[in-house]
Amino acid sequence: MKIEADKIKRREILTELRNFHKKDILFSGGKVLSSMCTKPLKIAEEAQKIFKETNLGDKRISEGATEIEKICIRQVGKFLNLHNPYGFITSGGTESNILAIMEARAGRTEKNNGRMAENAKEEIIVPETCHFSFDKISFLMGIDVRKASADKNFCVDLDAVKGLINKNTIAVVGIAGNTEYGSVDDIEGLAQICRAEKIYLHVDAAFGGFVIPFLKKLKYNVRNFDFGIEGVDSIAIDPHKMGMNIIPSGMILFRKEPKFSVGVSYLGGKHERLLGTSPAGPAAGCYACLKFLGEDGYIKIVKECMENTKYLSEGLKNQGTQILNPVMNILNFNIRKEIYNRLVETGWIISKTSTGYARIVIMPHTKKAHIKKFLNDIKQLMENAKNKKRVVDLSD
Repeated sequence: MKIEADKIKRREILTELRNFHKKDILFSGGKVLSSMCTKPLKIAEEAQKIFKETNLGDKRISEGATEIEKICIRQVGKFLNLHNPYGFITSGGTESNILAIMEARAGRTEKNNGRMAENAKEEIIVPETCHFSFDKISFLMGIDVRKASADKNFCVDLDAVKGLINKNTIAVVGIAGNTEYGSVDDIEGLAQICRAEKIYLHVDAAFGGFVIPFLKKLKYNVRNFDFGIEGVDSIAIDPHKMGMNIIPSGMILFRKEPKFSVGVSYLGGKHERLLGTSPAGPAAGCYACLKFLGEDGYIKIVKECMENTKYLSEGLKNQGTQILNPVMNILNFNIRKEIYNRLVETGWIISKTSTGYARIVIMPHTKKAHIKKFLNDIKQLMENAKNKKRVVDLSD
């Protein structure tokens, strides 16, 4: 009887969970146009299951998973022009950015020649277009975050960065593919500043890290951002975005062995991660994606996303819509408030930037048929708005 009761209970629980899941909006439906995540590869989902009980935070019992993690870091390091990288799989860009600033703090004496006063409040300089994780870093670490203004292309202004540097600056952050516009900061310019000032330079390439290397292979004109630039100390990159891995999976890569760690006797040594318990499933998924796709597979994915971005861009321009020329697969355009609201009401998951542009991210789950439907919906809404105005004009 107990076995049968357990079976019934199991079915009931799973049915409840499936009913909850029906409320979620799936990537495969084609209406999610503002997320930087996507439907993961099937092999990544399968790989995760193999390591479902493994904790990367305890090296004593995760030898195989730890080896997988190192292989992933080395392979992604090659994409980023660093052949002997250090690093970890993380939960995403937020955790990676926290680890980078922790490392900047740990190595500040080496970097800034000890010029900072002992009890002074540390500062980091970030672009005003930075990810919200840096505001969290400010709160968590008690660091002042000073935001440098952006130019007309939404890239950080180098003169603004120079003007904010002082003896308390422990790190400068540049972005390779910012969240709202996809713009790439002048990392070479930032590196030159940081080398001269002996300041740690971190690059947040959570989105662009799995895009820009392959754009270059496709001969797109896009700025350099990686470890090929002398002075770049660390890079955040997210496999759960354009890397096609399961959620959550980020990465932090360091040029040198990280200085930050804590001694944990019951784990058999030092612990360098932020999280005490780190699931190995994302590392396994990342390994599967890298092996299954390889460089050619990622080039193909980026190529298709850029072609679809161009298709949307041209479709909007043909409708008379003003757009910002995209650097990568993020598109911004002007749209009337009432049309934007109607698109949202009809189920399109889109967003707006802080400057008021509509924002679309063309991910691998977005197909040309989805874009065509989106364009047709905008066209219909514009025509409806025009006809409504005409009726009002006639009544006047």
